[in-house]
Amino acid sequence: MFEIKLVLLIAILAAGAAGGALPLLRRKVTVNDRMLGWGNAFAAGVFLAAGIVHMLPDADRTWNRLGWDYPMAFALAGFAFTFMLLVEHVLLPEHAHEEVHAPSGERFARIAEHHQDALAAYAVLTALSIHALLAGLALGAEPDLARALVISLAIIAHKTAAGFALGVSLARSPLPRAQCWRLIALFALATPVGGLIGAFLGETIEGRLGASLEALFLSIAAGTFIYVATFDILRDEFPAAGGRFTKWLVLTAGVASMSLLALWT
Repeated sequence: MFEIKLVLLIAILAAGAAGGALPLLRRKVTVNDRMLGWGNAFAAGVFLAAGIVHMLPDADRTWNRLGWDYPMAFALAGFAFTFMLLVEHVLLPEHAHEEVHAPSGERFARIAEHHQDALAAYAVLTALSIHALLAGLALGAEPDLARALVISLAIIAHKTAAGFALGVSLARSPLPRAQCWRLIALFALATPVGGLIGAFLGETIEGRLGASLEALFLSIAAGTFIYVATFDILRDEFPAAGGRFTKWLVLTAGVASMSLLALWT
């Protein structure tokens, strides 16, 4: 089980690194904005269903087995949602906020427009890395292989786009190129580090405490997954003009595909 999780974490590492590297390697990137928006909408559907259909019910069942009558999983998910809202929409500097939450197509168009200060790049790095770390904790602590595959699929579906948002910010910042590459590496490592911590805790801590940690990580990650789907993707994609119905269709396809996986997990 640990070996399979390690392979999944390596795939997530590669996805984040590839997305972040693209803007640094090519300042002018030609891409189909429509296809990018569709991919982002599908990723939102995957994240939304992963959080609601898979992770929240799993966490709730574990809390119930531990004797909790209170809906702890849902409360923790709600607090995780509000925490991510604080980090990405309240504490971020305004110019960094605009960069993180630009519609996916506009991120490509803005690469060569102007430079940002270093603070904005670090703010983007912090915002994107927090939920990446939390998602890694949930993946590492998940004892069921099928559900671990579901979580990793959801992470990979969005990790490249998140890495690209960071790469755009770094490409426009005055930071030295070597420092930009180090920051991309830190972002790419956030989920694998969280996954290794979660896996270590899951392997070494057993009994009631181990089950409590598993339920805690799943509850918090479910809230962050729902946040990523709504405020981190759909909020940015659907206000953009054109193609909304197609985006809705691929969003629904993402939800449906992850919901169907629940029949086997």
